[in-house]
Amino acid sequence: MTIFVVIGTKGGVGKSTVTMGLAIWLSQFDPKKHVLLIDGDLHVRSAELKMFPRHDVTLADVFSGKKPWQEAVYTCQLADKGGNILYPNLAGVPAGGRFLSPMKSESALAYLEYSRRVFNKMITVLRERYDTIIVDTPASVTYEHLILTAIADKILYVCEANDDSINATLATARGLEMFMNIEPAGVVLSKVPYNLDTRKWNTKAGKIARVLGVVPSDELVDDAFRDNLPVAAAYPNSPASMAIKNIAKKLTRFKTPAESEFPRRLEMAVKRVAEKVEGKKQ
Repeated sequence: MTIFVVIGTKGGVGKSTVTMGLAIWLSQFDPKKHVLLIDGDLHVRSAELKMFPRHDVTLADVFSGKKPWQEAVYTCQLADKGGNILYPNLAGVPAGGRFLSPMKSESALAYLEYSRRVFNKMITVLRERYDTIIVDTPASVTYEHLILTAIADKILYVCEANDDSINATLATARGLEMFMNIEPAGVVLSKVPYNLDTRKWNTKAGKIARVLGVVPSDELVDDAFRDNLPVAAAYPNSPASMAIKNIAKKLTRFKTPAESEFPRRLEMAVKRVAEKVEGKKQ
């Protein structure tokens, strides 16, 4: 199995639209394979609100130590007009609110260490149960973002076709490479106007990683959001949805790693955070 973490350094680039679409399409390619979508975007919570709106336990509850992670996994609740579940082999973990520390002492390093232990147990089991895991992350970089990113086998970056978005994404990619040594799956150019010549922007985005696809600007994405639905479910044949489908096909070609690098990688990240904290104190 493979864990893909989706990162959009700037807000509003269409990251959650891409993430939800990928999860839906990957679950459609083979009904015998099981896909899990983890909504780690605690600020926006798009996947939670559109795909798993009825829940009692969230990822925030797991990180805070209030609930066991097993209670935070739900079958995707999108259904047809007859009430039939559309994607029975797609499950998800809703984000919830802020990931509050269960400790009285709000030490960032102590919280990271606690979260590392909790999340390590959770991901170890989920790796055995699901063929693919897709993780939606917040735009801002937080300690929780570090934990969510550390579980990645591959990172998928989403950015727009402009210098600000591409340069910010490039800086993030270089930082994560230094911090945790995670290889990118590729880059998605999102919300691209139909009349734009993408060759220049493909070249620029290619400095981050290989461009896997271009998702066009599509009014149906906004229409779907207004109906509180992901575009891949509301309008599966729309231009944006079909572009995401093609990207999902490319993700199926990635080789499954022999074993997870998560425990070692997060331990390394925590150590480097500690070094930076100690450096600031001196």
